Amino acid sequence: MIDSGVVLRWTLVVVTAAVFQIGLAPDFPVVGIVPDLLLAVAMAAGVAAGPRRGAIIGFWCGLLFDLMRPGPLGLSALAYAVCAYGVGSLLVSVITVRRVLAALVVFGGSFVALLIFSAGNEVLGGHALTVGHPWTIMFVVSATAGVLSVVAVPLARWAEGPGAIDSREGVLGSVDV
Repeated sequence: MIDSGVVLRWTLVVVTAAVFQIGLAPDFPVVGIVPDLLLAVAMAAGVAAGPRRGAIIGFWCGLLFDLMRPGPLGLSALAYAVCAYGVGSLLVSVITVRRVLAALVVFGGSFVALLIFSAGNEVLGGHALTVGHPWTIMFVVSATAGVLSVVAVPLARWAEGPGAIDSREGVLGSVDV
């Protein structure tokens, strides 16, 4: 059974990220592209809490993001959950990462999540890959998620509490980069 304190802390982190996504992120575009704070939190959950919790937090972050914009409901939830699970699985089974390497993992997971979202959008009749500059958007959003991981991963470790991956080592040990 999950500790109610963990649920409360995760709720606080996810809801705060959603509020900042609506109220603050549009005022700070990076080369004209709005960062995705909820994507950064979802990937950080995989890094800090492992695959299961990463998938759960990724689902809720994606669902909140889907509710904030037009488009297919649940597509971001699916993409964020799958990629947060993948990031968590990779890190739990191989290594525990810190700092720069965590940012690179968040960048990679975010890019794959955006690719899944864009491909799903195309399948459902959208134009995520055929209008504008989709590769630039995916790169910039993923890069900002990687940069935001400097704050998001410690927040995720705080939300997870003593069960955070930071306090354990993976099979290959720990990388202090």
